Amino acid sequence: MQQQMQQAFIARMQAGTQKILNGQMQNQPLQQAAPVQQAITEEELAQKIVSVQGEGQPVKIERSRDGLRIGGAPYLDPEGEITNFSANALTGDIVYAVKVGRDQIKMKYLSAVGELLPVTIGTATRSAAGQTFRSVTGQTISGNSVIGTSKGVLVTREGSAFHYVPGNATTSAIVPEGYRVAPLQKGDFASTGYMLIEKLPPEEGSVAELGSIVNSLGSSVGLAEADGYMLLHAKTGKTVKLDISIEDKDVQQMYGCKPRNSFINECAGMNVYQSMYELDGSRNTGHYFWRIDWMDTPKGPFAVVQEAGTRKINVIDLEQDQRVTVLSRTLGINSHNVEQAPDGTISIEARMGFSNKRVDDALAAYEKGMQKLAQKD
Repeated sequence: MQQQMQQAFIARMQAGTQKILNGQMQNQPLQQAAPVQQAITEEELAQKIVSVQGEGQPVKIERSRDGLRIGGAPYLDPEGEITNFSANALTGDIVYAVKVGRDQIKMKYLSAVGELLPVTIGTATRSAAGQTFRSVTGQTISGNSVIGTSKGVLVTREGSAFHYVPGNATTSAIVPEGYRVAPLQKGDFASTGYMLIEKLPPEEGSVAELGSIVNSLGSSVGLAEADGYMLLHAKTGKTVKLDISIEDKDVQQMYGCKPRNSFINECAGMNVYQSMYELDGSRNTGHYFWRIDWMDTPKGPFAVVQEAGTRKINVIDLEQDQRVTVLSRTLGINSHNVEQAPDGTISIEARMGFSNKRVDDALAAYEKGMQKLAQKD
């Protein structure tokens, strides 16, 4: 049965891709004659999205290095490379970003349970001033970054954010003082209502910077809690603090190095910069993007977060702001992956030193942990 469903899904994906290619070939002369397209209305765009949604069986949606996998098969866009996406595993709604130029990406809606025909929502263009999103309906929003949600697009600024959903009025949110919207969001804002915010770095050379460094060191060895990140509910203003330091996202690169002996190099200096990846292309596992997942579930919005330096993986009920540690290691957890099944089940697989450990049902582990805490009281 599962194999038949997967074969049906792949056939749907191939048919959808062929329709896209055929449409591009048919429209090529028209694009050359009239490169400027007439904007459509919000109602027309919303109807186009409804028309590609379906009643198919939910399938697994996964993040991969090359972009996106649906139902175990890679999903590719003929227009370019898929650089990021946001999805709701329960409904199959996906919005992904596809690179179409050096400084330009298209934001497209896709239904994993429908015909797998993408609908372009708009285009984001990068400039020295930031990024500007322009919808196919003609709406324009400017900010620092443009991030997909499962229903639309989140345009962020230093202290605020705007959520554009086709056919709906654009909504906005204000970030608490001392924080900003994190430029990378691994969770889905549209289905949970939560966005990740990041503490503003202190001024270079200030007493606050020294205190931040000391606090970061204390957090890494368990002597203090960091407060570098919070999940903010846009409508209510509710925040959930996360024990992660803003310094953890940095990568160090030594330069001017000469061998002192067979074991030690002497270097002229060191560059420190923010990156999701190490110099060898592997994940920078300290970066917040790999450590913070949040998603909608049948029991409400939950988060899976690697906190306390790298020693704990906690499952957090965002509505109750309660957490349970489901994996821990004194020497630190090397890395972990979070996946959500179509029925909402969350699984976690972690590298613990030289072995792997897996939590098949994170919500069940959370419930079990809460029961143990209640018994202690």
